[in-house]
Order: sequence, then structure tokens, then C-alpha cells
Amino acid sequence: MNRETRSIITSTMVGVIIGWAVGMAQLIYIGSWQLFYWGFMPLIPIYSALGGALYGMIFGGGGLFAESADSGVESSSADASQSNAA
Repeated sequence: MNRETRSIITSTMVGVIIGWAVGMAQLIYIGSWQLFYWGFMPLIPIYSALGGALYGMIFGGGGLFAESADSGVESSSADASQSNAA
């Protein structure tokens, strides 16, 4: 599995967890007993998790959790060009 795919999957899972937690927090904050007897009440955290997954896919596609393999090469070439300029 390449870096980009791993980044998308990781950030999607993080988004699902955060979205589900936000949905549960909404239910706890509302605290209405009539809401608990409503048949569609479990959909609130599920839809929040789905929204978090979508945000996670967007951030993961940008490489949020991707490790950079070329970071050492770029920094050494930047140091060499700065020393030549002086």
C-alpha cells in the first residue's frame, strides 16, 4: 500500500471516530427523553461519522498523514545552496 492510500485510510478512520464522538456529544448535550424514543435517533451519530469520514478523505487526499520520504534530501540540498551563496 502506498503512502497516499495509507494517508487517506488513516484520516478517514480518524474522521469517523471524531464525527461519531461529535454525534454522541450532541445527543448527550440535548438530553431530551423524547429524543431517545425517536426511531431515527441512532442516525445522528452515524451521519456525523459519515461527515467526519468525508472530511477525513479530503484531508487525507492532501497528504495529512503521509510521511515524507524526501525530507532529508531537500534539506541537505537547501543547506548546500545557502553555503554556496555566502
